[in-house]
Amino acid sequence: MRTWAEEKLIKLGSLLEIGESRNVHVEDAISNYDKSREMLYKDKNSLESIKESDKGMRLFTMELNQHKFKFFGLPRWTYLSFVIAKYGLSSMFYGMATAIFFGYLLMHPPYKYVLNVPLWASLFAGLGASAQIMMGTVNDIKTTGVVQEYKRLWYTALPFLAAIFGFIAYLLTDLGMMTTGGGPTTSYLNATSIGLLNLSGLDGPLLINNTTLIASSAETLTAQDVSSFEANFGDNMRVVVCFLVGVFTNAFIEKLSDLAEKF
Repeated sequence: MRTWAEEKLIKLGSLLEIGESRNVHVEDAISNYDKSREMLYKDKNSLESIKESDKGMRLFTMELNQHKFKFFGLPRWTYLSFVIAKYGLSSMFYGMATAIFFGYLLMHPPYKYVLNVPLWASLFAGLGASAQIMMGTVNDIKTTGVVQEYKRLWYTALPFLAAIFGFIAYLLTDLGMMTTGGGPTTSYLNATSIGLLNLSGLDGPLLINNTTLIASSAETLTAQDVSSFEANFGDNMRVVVCFLVGVFTNAFIEKLSDLAEKF
């Protein structure tokens, strides 16, 4: 019962916060909210807390209904803005818009490279962050009926922060893939089609036998536009990693903030 009482109290508090910012008269409902909070956390009486929350909700609903319609049965802007804020329609539409934006860019290759990192890595991360904004909004509505997390404009930066994290994630996952350094004296690269191949520090013969390329003592071996199962599998894994980095960008920011405070 305590969990139920906390859920009702949180929902009422969120609605009162939204209503007060829309100039809705909420003083009477706030009184019930304060009583409910005191009964729950001070008196440890969950049942009375639920009753006070319900009273506050009824009072607030009655006050909100006075702002519902105006001439010709059209809803007032106060009521419309309340509904938009309550159900997180702004964050939902923003997530949809950024998902369409990143998806549109992904559908128009070829992609440019920055420091040998294709820009699709950042685009997939941005797409993941857009999905997270929508998923977080839907989860709040399903849980409490009121958006809780994505109700401030800070979330608008998430897709673009995710794009930066996606770029870094590609660099990290690229370590050791198609590149050899300080390893064995012979490196093998199997591919059916190579669009661009860069070698540096080659100390020995370069042998080509069908689709097998043998570079003896190569310090670095980098290939682009490789068409093979190994290369496609590697790119697909990078896509998944970059997308997940975008999804968890908000969590990364919180962890980095905690780490920064420790130092």
